[in-house]
Amino acid sequence: MPDSQPTPLPDHRRVARALAVAGSLIVALTLALAGLLYSSYHSTIEREQTSLRNLATAYAAQAYYAMLALDTALARGADATSIPAATGVGQHIPARIYFLGPDGEPRQAASAVRPGSDAPVAVPASDSPPQVALGPPGGSGGHATITLAHALPARGESGGGSIVIETDVAYFQRIFASSDLGSGGSVTLLRRDGIMLVRSPTLPDAIGRSFLDTPLFQGHLPRAPVGVIEADSPIDGTRRLYGYSAVADYPLVIITGRDLADTLAVWRWWLWVGALAWALLSITLALLAWRIGRETARQAALIARLETSENRLTHSFRYLNSILDSLATPLWVLDAQRRIVLFNKAFQKFTGKRGEELDGRPEAEVLDPQGAEARGRLYAAVATDGVHTREAEVRDGAGEMRTALHLAARLESENHAAQIVNSLADITERKQVELRLAWLADFDPLTGLPNQNHLRRTLSEAIEHAVANGGQVVLILVALERLQEVADLLGHEAGDEAVRQVAARLRRLAPQAMSPSRVKANEFGLLLTAAPTHRPVDDFAFELHALLSEPVRVCEREFHLQPVIGIAAYPQDAGSVNELMRLADIAKHRARGDSGEPVHFHSDAIHIQLNERLSIEEQLRRALERGELSLVYQPKVHIASGRITGFEVLLRWHNPLLGHVSPARFIPIAEQTGLILPIGNWVLRTACEHASAWRREHGIQPKVAVNLSIRQFYQKDLVRSIEDALAGAGLAPDALELEITESIAMSRMDVVERLLAGIRELGVELSIDDFGTGYSSLAYLKSFPVQCLKIDRAFIRDLGRDADSAAIVHSIVALGHGLNMRIVAEGVETEIQLAMLRELGCDEFQGFLFARPLDAAAVPALLGARPARALETPASP
Repeated sequence: MPDSQPTPLPDHRRVARALAVAGSLIVALTLALAGLLYSSYHSTIEREQTSLRNLATAYAAQAYYAMLALDTALARGADATSIPAATGVGQHIPARIYFLGPDGEPRQAASAVRPGSDAPVAVPASDSPPQVALGPPGGSGGHATITLAHALPARGESGGGSIVIETDVAYFQRIFASSDLGSGGSVTLLRRDGIMLVRSPTLPDAIGRSFLDTPLFQGHLPRAPVGVIEADSPIDGTRRLYGYSAVADYPLVIITGRDLADTLAVWRWWLWVGALAWALLSITLALLAWRIGRETARQAALIARLETSENRLTHSFRYLNSILDSLATPLWVLDAQRRIVLFNKAFQKFTGKRGEELDGRPEAEVLDPQGAEARGRLYAAVATDGVHTREAEVRDGAGEMRTALHLAARLESENHAAQIVNSLADITERKQVELRLAWLADFDPLTGLPNQNHLRRTLSEAIEHAVANGGQVVLILVALERLQEVADLLGHEAGDEAVRQVAARLRRLAPQAMSPSRVKANEFGLLLTAAPTHRPVDDFAFELHALLSEPVRVCEREFHLQPVIGIAAYPQDAGSVNELMRLADIAKHRARGDSGEPVHFHSDAIHIQLNERLSIEEQLRRALERGELSLVYQPKVHIASGRITGFEVLLRWHNPLLGHVSPARFIPIAEQTGLILPIGNWVLRTACEHASAWRREHGIQPKVAVNLSIRQFYQKDLVRSIEDALAGAGLAPDALELEITESIAMSRMDVVERLLAGIRELGVELSIDDFGTGYSSLAYLKSFPVQCLKIDRAFIRDLGRDADSAAIVHSIVALGHGLNMRIVAEGVETEIQLAMLRELGCDEFQGFLFARPLDAAAVPALLGARPARALETPASP
């Protein structure tokens, strides 16, 4: 049977109707308020105009009586012989009377009177009204004066004249000042011809000025002797309300004015109050209407849902909800479309949503959408087997990731519809504790580095890999001898900070070192997997010691922690993790006990190599100051003519303890430690000085070629150093040639190109040394300002025995000549090599076939002291 109840309005219609009613009330309120303010505005203006008009009329009456008193006093004094001394009058107006002759000159000294006194009165013969004028300052106060005058009839030979009375304007100003018209208000006395006589507050610059052209005199005063005006002030331009009144029987007019802004100040305040009240009331009505409409819609929807529910399930449903809400575990039930049909308060709290935002909504919109796919697989399994549980990461309503056990079970509703009941057991804290314990088992909480357990496991895995694939595993243990001093001096927090700084340095070694770990309080461990293609272990150990020898800065102080290093290797020293750890620890203790030897290898052979390396470095650091370094010169010879074209500078070192040390042994150490920089500068300066001495003492100028290392090449002041060396020796730039390797040329090509261009601008020639053994490239040969290529001795050695070497030399010669470069062959030792170089078109050679390297003193003898022009380099082919 169809439902006979009326169809309820939709929610949006209910809200719209409530808002429409509120809008009507707001419009009515607006119109009423606007009318009230409009009426109040005009009432305020009219009230103020009436007040100003009445005040002007009152002041006009006072002015009339004052003028009448003056006029009466003037009439009494018309007979000059009867003017008495001043006796005071009822008006108490100070005044002075005097006569003027026909020529306008005073005939008799003035006498002070008080209008209204008992002095005899002689009425003047003339009936004409008195003349009112503005006089100059006079009297005791020094103010301007107002004068009244009557003409006198002619008497005998004296011939007429006039009688005058004057009074100080201060009298009128005191009267006018009694009114409070606000900061912009004023009371003004003017003549009918527009001349200003008195103003309060006074404006000296405007007294005596004519205002005849103002609307008062041009329009209003001719029409009515009393009235009101709203106009801009002719004095300061301010908008004012004015009341005016003419003075009866005298050519005077009184004007009272008030600033319009002052008049409307109270009205404006009420305007703001009304606007604020209107805004608050309007907002309140709108919010109230929206809330009423929304609540009405919600109530209607709730009523509709309740009326369609089965009454027999009402009590059971409430009872079930009470049970579910009492549980702290989030519970929710899904229908076949995965919509939420039942949930408890714990689920609301977990999702952070209200009940109306959950009921009937798809689960994917309510619960973490990123886990929807995994939940779908779980529900599919539940539909088959009934009950399933999984551990899941679920994001709650606050956005935090929680770890939970998600249990899902299949059930059927009363109408046999399939549903899924779900629960979440939050195990986040338990999981975090488990993860923390697991982490603490393998990592150091202070530094975050792996601990000894983790290092042992990693070492075991590395050894297993080495057993299966070959190779070497190196264990390095580092002890910081003076770390405890930091804690003893500044406290444990400072000691911990020092340990953290050391850990940060060890992390920067990755991936060179595996698993940098904190083994003990002041000890760290590292692993290296060594192979023929990897860096030597001693190189790494040396750099590690240098890195940890740098001071740490704690509490604004620097501390040197004095690291000692012990090293053991698999399979040379031990075959198990425990044995390797034991031997590395023994080596560390030996490093601690051996004075001056902070790095110790358990392997005797490696230890001997490191000892030799450290000995070379130690002696090399003082080689310059001891004068142990020297230079020798290898001639370069032009193949076609047999003339010497120049010399390559070679470095030699003789040490009292080590004897003659090969450059192949000490040059790499010098480059690694940075000693190559001062040594290279010394070589450059000394070679220039030798070449300059040969020119001064023997008249010869051979070209000297100096090698630059890659460390030396990247000095910021390299070009300046070359320039200073030439200038200090007084050597011409074209007598110097600098040789660089291909590794320098191919590293940071933009920087290299800029430096080579700067060197070439000095006039110094450039050549590529050991060409063919590095990163040969036509690109840098084309872009760099190089004049010469030197073929490496590795290709020269096999000339005559290896066709490939001859082909390579031929290619290099053709390439160089194609780029207008000289070609020099290194290491020529046999006539066969020289003959083939001549046949292949090589320009120059150097080697033992011609001469061994010579001391600087032997060079002039080799050249036979020939003129410098005989040593010039022949033009390139």
